[in-house]
Amino acid sequence: MTAIAGLAVGGLLSGCAGGEESAESPKLGQCKTLLGAENVEAAVKTTGGSDVEVGGTPQADVLVDRLVREAKRWQESDLLHTRYTGCRMDAFEGDRISGTVDATVKWSVLSLGMMDSPEISRTWRQVNASVYVAPEPAPARTQLIAVCAVPGAIASQPSDLPLQFEVVGKSLGTELRWELLRAFAQSVTEKMGCAKPPVIPSALPPST
Repeated sequence: MTAIAGLAVGGLLSGCAGGEESAESPKLGQCKTLLGAENVEAAVKTTGGSDVEVGGTPQADVLVDRLVREAKRWQESDLLHTRYTGCRMDAFEGDRISGTVDATVKWSVLSLGMMDSPEISRTWRQVNASVYVAPEPAPARTQLIAVCAVPGAIASQPSDLPLQFEVVGKSLGTELRWELLRAFAQSVTEKMGCAKPPVIPSALPPST
């Protein structure tokens, strides 16, 4: 399931297109809140479009509230989790989509106990006790799993129900995709008030 809403924005960044200043889209402001203003501006530039359609959860606190409520209701038999769109930007050149950036988060079906299995460890690698990353350059996707103990959830939640973040965008490049992902995970986990905040690295850890 996906929670998403959209809004079309012409001349998205007034500073990029020149001319008179225009009011910033609330959806664009949401993207900047969750992903970082400089990161979002850089991402928009890479898409190469003159118009951008922006979508996502209405407000950061709404996104966080939905995640927290889902974690508090969770039981170990629950395997279906809602995927929330924090920010989606579709760039258009005429009527053609020239680029897309999509940042999503959900509670993961992967528990920490599963991460050492041969099949999963081929994709995911451990960064520290609270974070795993899965850079996948072929589909232009980078993922991050972060442990977040939600106050009021059952005791097994931190290890059996970590958060899974994802940023997809072919035009971004590995470094910018990581910057968007890192900022997204950092902002969401900070707003969630995790009992023990995950340690999210500033740079994408190298492959070993």
